[in-house]
Amino acid sequence: MSSPIRPPLTVTTVGGSPSGRPITTIKVSDGDLTISGNVATIDTSGSGGSPGGSNNEIQFNDSGAFGGDAGFLMNVKGDGTTTKIQVGNILVGANLGVGTAATNGTVYIQSDGSGQIFLTSGSDSGGTFADTVVNVNCNAGSDNSILRFRDNSSTKEANIISSTGAAGILKNSQNNQDLRLQVSGTGNVRIENQTTDTASQLNVKGNGTGEPIINLSNDTKAVTIKCDENQKLKVAGGSSNFIFDASSATGGITWPDGTTQITAASASTNNFDVAPRTQGASVWGSFTRFDVSKDIAYGSGFARNFNNIDQDKVYCWPFIGSNTGNVSEMGIYANTSGTYTVYAGIYSDNAGQPDTLLGYATFSVTGANIYYQTSFSTTISMVRGVQYWYAFKHEHNTSVSFRCMDQTYQNAIQTVSSANQSNQVQYYTYSSSALESDLSSVTWIPQASIGRFILTLKW
Repeated sequence: MSSPIRPPLTVTTVGGSPSGRPITTIKVSDGDLTISGNVATIDTSGSGGSPGGSNNEIQFNDSGAFGGDAGFLMNVKGDGTTTKIQVGNILVGANLGVGTAATNGTVYIQSDGSGQIFLTSGSDSGGTFADTVVNVNCNAGSDNSILRFRDNSSTKEANIISSTGAAGILKNSQNNQDLRLQVSGTGNVRIENQTTDTASQLNVKGNGTGEPIINLSNDTKAVTIKCDENQKLKVAGGSSNFIFDASSATGGITWPDGTTQITAASASTNNFDVAPRTQGASVWGSFTRFDVSKDIAYGSGFARNFNNIDQDKVYCWPFIGSNTGNVSEMGIYANTSGTYTVYAGIYSDNAGQPDTLLGYATFSVTGANIYYQTSFSTTISMVRGVQYWYAFKHEHNTSVSFRCMDQTYQNAIQTVSSANQSNQVQYYTYSSSALESDLSSVTWIPQASIGRFILTLKW
């Protein structure tokens, strides 16, 4: 101010009430003073200093002055949810979240040392914290979405890939290394179709002409299933194979000895369906029952006549099973009049001796006649061609006679001399009301003059 101030002097301010009179000096610091006519204006709006750096650079305290950095930018001024800033080559904000500002750039999220990285949802903005979903997006259906696991030098690498065509791939890219699915405790590894009532298919595919192989093993045992020929399944051991040929209706099964079977073994119920004959009389009805007293066992004989058996003596005879399946009926032929109970049972064989009771039938006898029973102590399951034993026991107060298979009416059965009969039929004494469940430790007593009691079975 180059000329004297003549009163009156009016001082005004914005947002304050200055005091003190009289004013002799006006001092302007970090502001602009302009005079127009008799009005002096002091402008302090620029008192913070000039912005640092270039346009869009975010300001910071640079040693007491405003500074800017070309790598710290207001990328998009959105005044809200569209605001985006840039730090180095990383963009943060708007709908982008975190991204790269460089063409084909890479984004790193790094922990330090043994620190871990967590991807988790939350509820800080008022939402409900429930499932956490991590999406790996590609641009279009023709592109791949890849979740890659690797070390810092890329010498180890595994990938989970959603490839072109929407196929999901779990891939170990390191040569000659396994890809393992592991569970803990009693957990199972499952392959399950997520669409209701839709088949689940497991495909083991060799690359090119490579063989598809499944190896089942633990620390001590192993077997291999493979397909090294078209439409043929091979079960391979250490040196031998089973080959299942499904290439045609006559493909068949090739056994380890090299023989091939092209048709299934017949399971017809009529393979041994003959008319059981007793004393020359056709008393057993149609040819649907098997007379197991004629199914002589391996290396066993029989006594040719029939006789009485005493109460509480159990008699057993070996025979070969005539059919495969569950027994549906037993039949006996009692010769003694009176009312009493008879037990007829089937035992397994162990080294040429009766062993474990498979089941028995209880017959309520009211006189000399043929009796059938379809109810058993338990289900009796047998296999054709396997050796078994059948047993008889009764609860009459005296001896009881049963019809026997006599060699006179079955020419295929040899006569056993009386001198050898003691080695062919045996019994043991047992006073329980039913048949003993285990005969493996029974002491047997030879019986010289008794035949093979008739027992018929149905399956």
